[in-house]
Parts: sequence; C-alpha cells; structure tokens
Amino acid sequence: MFGQSQWIRFSISVKDIPCEDVPKQLTLSSVFAGKDSVLLKEQFSVCQKYLEIPKIPGVYTVQIKTQLYELILVDFKIEANTPDSISLGEFKLKEPIAQLDEVTITGVQRKFIEIEADKTTLIVKDNPVLSISSIYDAILKVPGVMPYPGGGFAIGGQLATVYFEGVPSSLSTDDLMNLLKSLPANSVETIEIISNPGASFDANVSGAVININSIGKATKWLSGTVTLSYGLNQNQKISPSLVLNGRQSRWSWQLQMGYSNNERSNRDTSERVFNSFNPQIGLNSDRKEQTRNSYYYFKPSVTLNLSKRSSLMLNYNGSFGDNKINGNSVTASQSISPAVELRTDYKSRNYGMGNEGIAKFRQEFDTLKRVLNVTAFYSNYQNKSKRSNTQRISATDDYSILDYYMNINRFYLRADAEIPFEKIKFYLNTGVKYSLMDVKNIGSYNLNNSSSDIFDNPFYTSVIDFDYVEDNLAAYVDLKKKLGKKVSIGAGLRAENFSLRRASNVTSTARNNYFNFFPSFNAIYRMNSMVNIIGTYSRKIGIPNFTQYDPNNSGYYDSFSSSSGNTQLKPNFYDNAQFKITVLDYAQFSVNFTHSQFLNLNEVVVAPNSVQTVQTYRTYNNVNSMNYFLAIPVPFALFTKGLKFMDDPVDVDKMSFLYIYTSYTKTSISGYNYVNPNKGMWTLGVYSQFILPWKIRMNIDYYITSKGNYQIYEFVRNRSAFDVILSREFYDKKWKTSISFEDIFNTDQSNARVSFPNIQMNSYSKQDTRIIWFKVSYSFGKVEKNDSDGLNLPNVGGE
Repeated sequence: MFGQSQWIRFSISVKDIPCEDVPKQLTLSSVFAGKDSVLLKEQFSVCQKYLEIPKIPGVYTVQIKTQLYELILVDFKIEANTPDSISLGEFKLKEPIAQLDEVTITGVQRKFIEIEADKTTLIVKDNPVLSISSIYDAILKVPGVMPYPGGGFAIGGQLATVYFEGVPSSLSTDDLMNLLKSLPANSVETIEIISNPGASFDANVSGAVININSIGKATKWLSGTVTLSYGLNQNQKISPSLVLNGRQSRWSWQLQMGYSNNERSNRDTSERVFNSFNPQIGLNSDRKEQTRNSYYYFKPSVTLNLSKRSSLMLNYNGSFGDNKINGNSVTASQSISPAVELRTDYKSRNYGMGNEGIAKFRQEFDTLKRVLNVTAFYSNYQNKSKRSNTQRISATDDYSILDYYMNINRFYLRADAEIPFEKIKFYLNTGVKYSLMDVKNIGSYNLNNSSSDIFDNPFYTSVIDFDYVEDNLAAYVDLKKKLGKKVSIGAGLRAENFSLRRASNVTSTARNNYFNFFPSFNAIYRMNSMVNIIGTYSRKIGIPNFTQYDPNNSGYYDSFSSSSGNTQLKPNFYDNAQFKITVLDYAQFSVNFTHSQFLNLNEVVVAPNSVQTVQTYRTYNNVNSMNYFLAIPVPFALFTKGLKFMDDPVDVDKMSFLYIYTSYTKTSISGYNYVNPNKGMWTLGVYSQFILPWKIRMNIDYYITSKGNYQIYEFVRNRSAFDVILSREFYDKKWKTSISFEDIFNTDQSNARVSFPNIQMNSYSKQDTRIIWFKVSYSFGKVEKNDSDGLNLPNVGGE
C-alpha cells in the first residue's frame, strides 16, 4: 500500500499583485515514529502546485509562510481508502505582517512534547489532557518536574525558577503558587523546561528554568476564554479569570484579569530537644493557622506592528494581594521544673501592591531571521504587614506588635541579537543587560509589653531599617551548530558582574563585588527516529535573596522563637551537568549532578544552656547532589494491537495510557552533622488516562516519596497524594468542564527531623489538601500564534 503515490494540489492567490511575484519555498516533510523527516525542499513561484508523496496514512498539516503575508495552516488526513488525488483548495495570502518565506507540509502525530538539546517543550494549546487544568497542574505533567518540599517545583533535585515570557518572576513562593493555580492552562501556548540554562539566561539562576509562554496573536474582532474554578473542603477556594484578545490591521491587544480567594488551614507541630542541658530538656509546640489569601490581577498588553519587520509591545501588570492569618499555639515543656506552658494568639495582615511596565521592541532585518530585541522593564512593589501577638505564660499576659513596610524598585534594560547562518547551519545569539534593584524594609517593634493598648494605639520601642542595593551588568554569546542530520551542539559564555550593598541601623554596612565567567554547553545526538541522547553543562551563581540578609524578624514570633537574616552569607556557585536519553520523547532516563561551592540553607541557632531559638541562614561549603529520573509511558493499545500500534497516528483525545516515573535524589553536605546515616529519597509516581463512555476522560495521578534525607532535612515518614479528575468537552470543545478530587486519602503531609548545635527538632506539617474542585471554561473566537509577538502573562516584580 505504501508503494502507491498520493497527489496533493493547491493554489495560491493574493490581492493586488500577481502571486508569481511572491517568492516561496516548499519544504515537504512527514513524521515517522514521532520524528520529522524532510522529504523535499525547493524554491517555487507558481500559483498552482502539485506534489507527489508516498501514500502513508497519517495526519498532515500544510503551513504556508511568506515574507509579507499572514501564516496559513490547513490540516488534512491520508487514509488507506483516500483517493489518490487530494485538492486542498485555494489559499489566499492576507494582509501583510512580518513572516518568513516558507511553505511547509508536515505530517503530524499530535506531538505534545518536543525534545531539544537545551530544553523540553510541553505543547499546552489544544492538549486535551491539560484543557481544563491550571498552569500549576500543567507544569507538574512535564516529565521530570516534581513538587519541591518547601513549595514550588524541583527539576533534578534543584528548585526551579519560574519565568513568564522569558522574564523571571520574583513573587514569593506562596503568591506565585496561588497565581499559577488560579491561571487556566488554556491561556498558555507552551511550557519550556530548561534543565541547564545557557549563557542567554541570567547567571543568577541556580537549577532549572520553567518558562511559560502565553497564547499567540488573536484574529480580527474578539476572542478569549472565561474560566471559573471552585474548590471546597472545610474551606472554600474560588478563582474566576478572563482572557480577551483582539486585532486590527496593524495592532493587537490582550487583556488578562482575574481574582482568587484561597482559604486554607495549616497545622504545625514540633518537638525541640535542647541537648546542651544535662539531663536534656524540651519544648513541644502545636500551632494552628487559618489563612485567607485574596489576589487580584489586571494585565493589559498592546502590540503595534510599526512596519513589515518591526513591532513594539507594551505591557502593564497590576496586582493587589490581601493576606490574613489567624493562629494560635500551645507550647509545653518537658523535664523543666517548674513546668512551662505558653499560649499564643496572633493575627497578621499583609497588603501587597505591584505595578509593572514592560516595553519590547523587535526588529527583523531580513528574511534570514536576523533579529534584534530590546527590552526595558520597571516595577515597584510595596508590602505592608501588621502582626499582633498575645501571650500568656505563668498566668501573665504580654502583648507584642510587629509592623513592616517594604518598598522594592527594579529596573533593567537588555538587548539581544539573533544572527543565523542557515547555509552552514550555524546560529549566533548575543546580548547585553544592565539591571538595578533597590529594597527598603522598615521593621517596627514593641515586644512583650504589659498593656494591650498598643493594639489600638501603637507605638514602637525599636526600629530596624534595612537597605539593599544590587546592580548587575552582563554580556553573553551563545553559539549553536548542526553537524549533519543527527548531531547539534551549542556552547555559550556569559560574563557577569554583581555589586551588592546592604546596610542596617543594627548591623554594619557590607559591600561585595562578584565578577566571573559562566560557560555552558549542550549537545544532542539523534540516534534514529526514536532515540535522542543529550548532554548539558552550565555554571551559575546564586546570589542570596535580600530577605536572607534582612535582620528584621519576619517569621513566626513568641517568647521562645524568632527569626533574622544573616548579613555574612556568601553567593552560591553551581556546576550543573546532565545526561539524558529519550525514546519517542515521552520515555526518558536522565542523570543530574550538581556541585555547589557554597549553599545557603535554613539554620536554627540556640546558645548553650538556652531555650531561645532564632531561625536564620547558614552558608555550607562543598555540597554535591545527584538525581536519577526514569519515565516510561505505557499505552493500553500496545497490549491489544502490539507493535502495530506504532504505525497508527496518535490521538491523545482517544487514548488510554499509564505514565510511570521514578526518581532518586541524594545530597551530601560537608560540614553538616547528620544524626542518622544520610540516605537519598525515592519518588514513585503514576499518571494515567482512561477514556470512558460518553466522551468522559478520567485522569488519575498518584505519587509517593520514601523516607530519607533532602539537603539537611530527614523525612521520617512517607509522603503521598492520590488525585482523580473527570472531564468532558462540549460544543466543539468550546465548553470544558471537570470535577477533581485532590489528595483523596489526605496523606499529603510532611514529617521531618533536623539537627543543629544544641538542638534537635522533629516537625510535622499538614495543609488542608483534601479538596473537591469544580472547573468550567468557555472559549470563543480563534487564536493564531505569531512568533514575533510575546503577549502578557502575570509577573509582579520580575526582572
């Protein structure tokens, strides 16, 4: 059957000028076993085109690009009973926008993961598995991405940095996670996982990067998506959002706005054993919190096509957050005479407001993709926090107030040039950047006062005024070269200088200057149409977050507990290396090794013969981390059809499968005194999809972690979660609905042990994760991607 010929014909027309005057390039390719294979490449100028290809069943896409006209995409399918001649009809080239001279016909097996040497890309748009998910859920579906124990995401055992449209976010972990859980995945085009960021990324990016790219350019008139998520357990969580897109002849716009209200309950218990006493004594604490977090965002964006090859994009990102915490704790003593009992009631309220502006200018110099991008960014973020404590110890009450005002200004200007040399398959990226961050944080305190009047008429007995300034100048060059059809290599070098100044009225002024070169390397060997072998290396620096320097007491406070920064922390220098093998993109095995010259981690400081604890940070030297990851997809059709399943086009909409993954992470820290032998941690996970009657899709997600050590923490119990999602689409996939059951068995919790000089601590932490979610979204209009436009996604305080 495959020996037969399939004829394909189409015609091209254009208004005002003869279509023969529009130069065109034809690339004919197909997909075999999940990989593109180029069959024909030629220049042409005729208005009617005839193509002859082998008659191989599959789904194909005609993609037409020219220098001056809008992109056209047309899908068609070849089956065994398809006539030998297919007419695709007439393609009309529409109003001019900057595009490349190219006609591409590609056989498509609906690939939703693309593997490259320096990154893995998850295609979110039109992905049925993710159609009703949040962005947070979508990220966790990428192979190799795991929940980070302290919040956020881990890749290769390292905390990943989240970017929006190539711009890093500096939201707090809680705010960022709340935002990602409230944003619908169908507002996203792709999610890129860069496990070893190259020279074009900031050197101050330790670990991996997760880059979120929004949906593309809108068609004329109006298109958009309305989404509503509602979660229910003992608390309520609601998150409505709206995305609108529109376009006129020379400009396009996007508006993204939404609100989230997240109520949650936390419980934390701890056992503190003070071993400098003989015999040892201890304190046991039980703390309960009720949190209500409200977050609003308003994000308009406008893109103006200045000419056929240049564009200007303007973004404004506005947000407001209101976080309320009510908590109480009971602390009781062990082996202390007379016995101690401390009861604490506390309230906290945080107001955060962010305003951010971004201007991006793009200039394409010719049809060879030579491009200059210039980006200017400014943001201001202000946070006001008020906390009140009421403590009763030995039948005596005392009262405390802790108020903070933080003001952060950020600015950067960068220019990036992309210079390809297509004939020799060589690509050059280069750029420069300057950034400045100025932070002021004023902490005002009145601690352990005998009168509750300070709540209504506050006055302060001490003030800590902290200032932090960081400026950064960088330049980089990034090179890529294709060696034949199977090998691609890349190498980069970044020169970066950091200048830090931190000052406080309770500590001496400190200044540091760090200059270094940061190399990177990546290579991919496409062994055949199914197997890729990838190796990467990068060197990075981790500048401590300004909060780690800040001497203000910004954590939990009572008569036995407080917190403070450490102005003597050193920057972290990382060497990251990864080796990875992928089979059909989804199956993969990887090994990640990270060596850290320095690493800043939490520490609890206790003086000898004292029960007062101060949570701060400490720099550890010579830290090594090893991570192994294995993922295997198991389509159920493999058991019913055998290897013939590989010959059929893959339709994820109609396929049931299991996706099994496991990872092992072990970190060795010289200078840390492990109480028990240092054991690595295993994680086993299963993600599955079942196609049920009435077009209902059921997804089941389960993971479990073993006991073991992560950095300085020893997890003494397993941690696991079991989620089930039922979803269905209606009315040509415009309406999407789902109901999900999160952490059904209520086992997502943390039990850890950690030891420092003079103290050993056992802790338990549990959030209200057993939740039923109801989600519905409605999409209208049509969206098309234009690679020259980057539309807005939330990023308060990013740089």
